[in-house]
Amino acid sequence: MKIVLVHGIFNTGHVMHWMKRQLELAGHECFAPTLASFDGRLGIEHAAKDLQEQINQAFGFADEVVIIGFSMGGIVGRYYLQCLDGARRVSQFFSLSAPHAGSWWAYLPYPSKGIKQLRPKSELLLKLAATENTLDNVQVYSYRTPMDFSIVPSSSSIWARAENKSFFIILHLSVIFSRKIVAEISANLATE
Repeated sequence: MKIVLVHGIFNTGHVMHWMKRQLELAGHECFAPTLASFDGRLGIEHAAKDLQEQINQAFGFADEVVIIGFSMGGIVGRYYLQCLDGARRVSQFFSLSAPHAGSWWAYLPYPSKGIKQLRPKSELLLKLAATENTLDNVQVYSYRTPMDFSIVPSSSSIWARAENKSFFIILHLSVIFSRKIVAEISANLATE
């Protein structure tokens, strides 16, 4: 299985190294790109186009892939799937602590278009909610922790379209270092 791991805001692809390594040990081919710009300054659309280009460079234009998106990377992944025709080649999409319904932290003053797009009921989040039918052939999962203090409220990671699971993990970033979540992803990959 070819897997793309998409980092969150203020991170690079390196933050996904532990999870990437676990999946590689299970026999998967993994790629964890660093998106421009890492702080979302240019917006979700720009990051998703960068993701598309890097996936095409790494895996060609047609190979089927699985995407794992952490935090803002989950929203970037959704934009790629729903607005850039990524759903055509993605069989499974796993979002990890992604703010599908936005986060109140996105109201903090920071000069980043991407952060503003993560506000509850933003134009971008409403567009994604309205175009979910493009995901009809993609298995979608949303994993979260109720102890998430970056996605506020943490219930914003619940996505009605997805198979949702909650894991008791302390803090937002710890989600990508969870053996329980890697085991859950692996179990779902095995059913593919």
